[in-house]
Amino acid sequence: YSDENSTCLAAMGRKYALIAMENHYNQAGPNGYAPLSPAKREPDFMSVRKRMLVFLTGMALMAGAVLYIRLVMYDPRVIDPSTFSATTLGTSPETLETVDKLLHAGFDQRNTVAWDRLAEMTDMYGHRMTGSRAYDRSAAWVVQTANSQDAGLTAYTEPVWVNQWTRGSESLRLFAPTRDNGFVQIPLLGLGNSIRTPRDGIEANVIPIHSFDELQQLGNGSIAGNIVLYNFHFSSYDAVVKFRSRGAVEAAKHGALAVLVRSVTPDSEFNSIHTGSSTRATIPAAAISPADANMIERMYTRAQTSNTDDHHHHAFPRVKLVMNARLEENAKQSDNVIIDLKGSAHPEEIVLLSGHFDSWDVGVGAMDDGAGAFLAWEAARLIALTGRAPRRTIRVVMWNNEETLQRGAKAYYKQHEHEIKQHKFAFESDIGVFEPWGLAVAANVKMVANLRNYGSDLIKILGAGNVTSSDVEGPGQDIAILCEHGVPCAGFLSVNPENGAVPGQPHWEDHYFRYHHASSDRMEVIDKHQLRRSAAALAAWAYLIADL
Repeated sequence: YSDENSTCLAAMGRKYALIAMENHYNQAGPNGYAPLSPAKREPDFMSVRKRMLVFLTGMALMAGAVLYIRLVMYDPRVIDPSTFSATTLGTSPETLETVDKLLHAGFDQRNTVAWDRLAEMTDMYGHRMTGSRAYDRSAAWVVQTANSQDAGLTAYTEPVWVNQWTRGSESLRLFAPTRDNGFVQIPLLGLGNSIRTPRDGIEANVIPIHSFDELQQLGNGSIAGNIVLYNFHFSSYDAVVKFRSRGAVEAAKHGALAVLVRSVTPDSEFNSIHTGSSTRATIPAAAISPADANMIERMYTRAQTSNTDDHHHHAFPRVKLVMNARLEENAKQSDNVIIDLKGSAHPEEIVLLSGHFDSWDVGVGAMDDGAGAFLAWEAARLIALTGRAPRRTIRVVMWNNEETLQRGAKAYYKQHEHEIKQHKFAFESDIGVFEPWGLAVAANVKMVANLRNYGSDLIKILGAGNVTSSDVEGPGQDIAILCEHGVPCAGFLSVNPENGAVPGQPHWEDHYFRYHHASSDRMEVIDKHQLRRSAAALAAWAYLIADL
């Protein structure tokens, strides 16, 4: 110890010695000496009770202070008017009061209406492929449910002429002489709009490639008479979806007989198969899993490098593809589903909320895009429940045929072309509904600034107050035609629930594309509480715009 420490210790020793002497005299007997054993003292029960009461009271006060700090001082649901921007301060108190109700509806865990309805519909009717009976029955169910259960909302349909593509039976056999039965049955999904194979199928060798440049370099000499396999690394959906959409058209230019496409999904989804739309070509197109695409390429590489005597074991991959797809042009009249909440002052002016209603014929389309369509419906329902309709009409549109030709969006534009200028804003959700994040906006500078102010002042309490530009993520395929004709637009965006990535960050979309166009797109992908919070956030955004 240092001298300073020694001095402190000595002083402490003197202090405790004096205390001990005082205690000693306090217990002294009649001769002034302390007895060898302490005097017996009667227990002071009142003192014990007082101590316990003080202790419990202190604990209760501490718990109360903690609760006050957690639930009041730092409660994200408390909106602080002292921090409001000029935009929010200039908004009517009645509007702000209603918006506050809508935002707090996001925290009502008893409300699972949107999820329950989506589950009921998909359980009853399954997928909603454009042109299918299941689509029409699902649309009728939404209209009947909204009109019978949602006071203030009016549901109806508008006609859309659509093509009908039917998958039919399909199979892919990979010949493998070293396997017990001489082949491997490869699961596949034909790509939407693909033509069928001849009745007996197509049998040919498979040539794996990784880019359109490589396809061009190989040319007819290597490609003609073979089947092309596009086996790429998934960096992002936008970077690789071209192989699914244009792969057959490009390969046909070089004499390919068919194309196989590695599923457009994050590479970690090894055994997942994802369908999707492709440009109709003169040759058939199908998707296979990343794992099977890799296996075929490994076989091709071994065959290239093996000795002539070893070709029996390492032959070039050869397959037999059979597809019985069928396409009927303008096969039938189907519908867009529309739900209106009439505006109180300017009902002719419209704020549109939307998601597409059609899906692929695998899974049930719960995520893509049942959740987006029901998100819009639930937002309108929450606004109606406040009892204070906004000045402008809230219109929900569940689009038909987004997955292939956007016939629903085009039909809506044609039918409402005379009143497009009355559309004051359009929202779309078609990139998954998870924890709400905010909007990707395509609008003038002033509107974007006002939305940012509302987001940071109000919508932030649901985590959904962020506003970014449409350069980060487009507003949506279906409302694109409205955006192009001057309607301000926004895409409703979520946080990636796997890694917390937000729009604009790497791997933000990965979670969505794990289930996109796949048999795994089921109700389990959607969280009922995230769906409710998202609907409340969208309702607040829509109300602010519709009531100005």
